[in-house]
Amino acid sequence: MPAKAQEIGDDALKAKTGKTWAQWFAVLDKAKAQSLSHQELTALLRDKHDVPRWWNQMVAVGYERARGLRVKHETAAGFSVSVSKTIGADLADVYGATADAKTRKTWFPKGTFEQSSATKDKYLRGSWNGGARLEIGFYAKGASKAQINVQVNKMAAEADVEREREAWKAALEKLKSKLEG
Repeated sequence: MPAKAQEIGDDALKAKTGKTWAQWFAVLDKAKAQSLSHQELTALLRDKHDVPRWWNQMVAVGYERARGLRVKHETAAGFSVSVSKTIGADLADVYGATADAKTRKTWFPKGTFEQSSATKDKYLRGSWNGGARLEIGFYAKGASKAQINVQVNKMAAEADVEREREAWKAALEKLKSKLEG
């Protein structure tokens, strides 16, 4: 089997789809899946092999990575990365420090965020630095404890992934310090 392209082991995969990675790779190679688009590949897995929806995506992406058709963090719409942090503060305070533009400027990484939608204490979404999309989710983790998850989608280049990851890790650490005192 090629270099590890998937994070799910053979036992779990076989239990849910009936085949191991090596078996799937053989089936898909025989079907000339390397020449298929992602949508065609998932349709083949769904229609011809009856692979359940979530596992369908897992097999398709694992195959694409193993055959060099896709790299880690690559999606159909570009590159994506997420960073999260649990903070010792109320959910409303974490959300408020993000939703309020003035407060947000004190901890956000340098860049331009144009909010397009929000639900109080749940999420903020919008454009990030022109072409990318930013999705920020908020989750209660108990009394005076909340998690913030930042996902940057639609990045143009693989090189953007680590730069954004590091910027957001530093930003969320700043937010944590700010809110925890």
